[in-house]
Amino acid sequence: MTQTRPIGWKRNDVTTWVEGHGDGLMTSTCHCDSMWFARTRPGVIKGFQAAYQEEELTAAFDRMSVNLPTAAGNEGVTKRLETTNHAHGRLNMQELHTHKNSFYDERNGAPFTDFYSIIPLWDMNQGTGATAVVPRSHKLVPEIQALRARHWETDDRFGKYSREWWAHRKWIGPGKPNEDVSQYSELGLTPCVTNVRAGDMVIFDTALFHSGCAAADPTGATGHGTDHLLRAIYIMGMTPTRLKTPRELHARRLAYELDLPWYPDHNHEQITEQVFAEHTSQGGNVQSVRDFSKASKEIQQLIDPTFAAD
Repeated sequence: MTQTRPIGWKRNDVTTWVEGHGDGLMTSTCHCDSMWFARTRPGVIKGFQAAYQEEELTAAFDRMSVNLPTAAGNEGVTKRLETTNHAHGRLNMQELHTHKNSFYDERNGAPFTDFYSIIPLWDMNQGTGATAVVPRSHKLVPEIQALRARHWETDDRFGKYSREWWAHRKWIGPGKPNEDVSQYSELGLTPCVTNVRAGDMVIFDTALFHSGCAAADPTGATGHGTDHLLRAIYIMGMTPTRLKTPRELHARRLAYELDLPWYPDHNHEQITEQVFAEHTSQGGNVQSVRDFSKASKEIQQLIDPTFAAD
């Protein structure tokens, strides 16, 4: 998944679809032209404004996600097919996950709802592979986690959620863990695979349980074609500007110039310090790939509204 920046995404350049990133999250697309085009669409911004009931927002520097057909001959695709332990087109119940408290949420000292969105470039469904969600699960996160944990035996010698902790977990429940729908059905919830038209935006509470569902037809023959992407989505988030400190806003401008991501669920204080350590204007030695002052007003507004207002 390593990419040499800036690669980004170019619709008419197939090499940017299949080279360098493997199959899945495209780590170099956070500042490509198409991502910023999508982020600055009035409808996208209005959707987040309606969700938050706030006008002034900043955008996360997130990325695209693609799934390639087997015909692409991509090494990442081949490895994924060889290692998958669940049937294509069927939802893996263990991969459904929540981001509750991974973004802002209660870390601000009070309950806070954070929102995320996906926008498919082409129609996505169970055949092509799509995002799956569990409606209403954002209201029952502790209950779902408790039901899931009851069927796993863990080793207390290892820190919770550490690599060793995950490696030493043992399934003690009935059937297969990938098919354990009871953690949702016992609460009256039903997981489902979305069917979304190209260009539509699905926006949801980040606490909602969700995951990707592998294409029922990984060849692409019954979807968009064997010479076409199975699926391509923009992943994007926005949060109220009031949550950002002046130093963070400055760091976001520098991150844009360095072509660095600003994922909504990462440690923003740590990212801020990394950016200040690397940028040449702050004494670092990493060269910028673009100039924030030359960005469009629409982009500047979503990165640092205080700069755009000057």
